[in-house]
Amino acid sequence: MKSNLWLLLFIFLLNSCVLEGLMRTWSTTEEYNKKFNSILVMGLINNVNLRNEVENDVVYTGGKAGLRCVNGMSMFPPELGKPFEDVERAKERMRNNGFDGIITVALVDVNAERYVPAQVGYEPLVYYNRFGNYFFRTYDLVYRPGYFAQNTRYFIETNFYELKVGKLVWSGRSTTFSPTELNSYLPQYSKGLFKELKIQGIIQN
Repeated sequence: MKSNLWLLLFIFLLNSCVLEGLMRTWSTTEEYNKKFNSILVMGLINNVNLRNEVENDVVYTGGKAGLRCVNGMSMFPPELGKPFEDVERAKERMRNNGFDGIITVALVDVNAERYVPAQVGYEPLVYYNRFGNYFFRTYDLVYRPGYFAQNTRYFIETNFYELKVGKLVWSGRSTTFSPTELNSYLPQYSKGLFKELKIQGIIQN
């Protein structure tokens, strides 16, 4: 009987983790300023409406977690094209507007070369470490025409950069989902994201 109770508890905890949507995470061991005054949320998504929806959901959830988050669309709208051709200039503009952190949110096709479902101990690839490098590599992947399709599965890849040096301090991936599940999946993922950032001490606001 006792063993059955432990089994039920384990299943409950397992399902709780799945509901929050986070499958694998990584965080830096280096020191940085964990007090963030303003965070820009940048959706790397080749669909204006979908990008706006994703950014707004993360901004809303971040606000409920006590953080000042701003929609990236307001600062880098689609008509700017590829806004980070000059990364240092873009970072300076963000700093001048009071931002000290960037959260990137990308929808990545499970068929992409960097998706390794059997990977043990998630660790971002080398080019993730700097915001500019990650942006260009991801832009080339997700901004292909027709990238977001109804007949495939995706996962959410989220990176958190400290803006002073543009250094990666946290990275996470979600479980996979289909496009039709996104509307119901995104709020629970956003909630799990900020809960994880607080629990792990990535942010201390």
